[in-house]
Amino acid sequence: MKNGVRGIALLAFALALGAAPALAQDGGKLTSKIELEKLTPAAGGQPPAKTYVAPDVVVPGDRVRVTLDFSNGGTAPAVGVDIVNPVPEALVFDGTDDNRDFSVSVDGGKMFGPLTGLTVPVAGAAPRAATAADVTHVRWKWTDAVAPGQTRTVAFFGRVK
Repeated sequence: MKNGVRGIALLAFALALGAAPALAQDGGKLTSKIELEKLTPAAGGQPPAKTYVAPDVVVPGDRVRVTLDFSNGGTAPAVGVDIVNPVPEALVFDGTDDNRDFSVSVDGGKMFGPLTGLTVPVAGAAPRAATAADVTHVRWKWTDAVAPGQTRTVAFFGRVK
């Protein structure tokens, strides 16, 4: 239980820090929430249904969804919106369903690209292919504008360490 409480506190703290860059964009506002994924068994051999709830406690192995909402409160379209969020240290990146304009970083947010094209340096050896466990930041760099008054939502998943 103690690790679960520490994990959720770390998640909330890291998300608060990660939201700052997008908040500065011309009338744009970024909000985030963390939800615990719950699987409900389905009848007849169907896959389990996924629901997302506000977590009271998370424990190692739990899967959470980090949802980011960008709202354009300005009077002009928000062009070139660049949402960058660190993956909290309490999580291992576990994918996204929002792959459009999406990339990841494995070097602290310096360079971004598809995970399959990134490498990680290895002391005294050739770099190795990056894995989900190496992801430090996620990024959506939208190629289309967000109209005034419009909100766009993206999310990524993580497993609690």
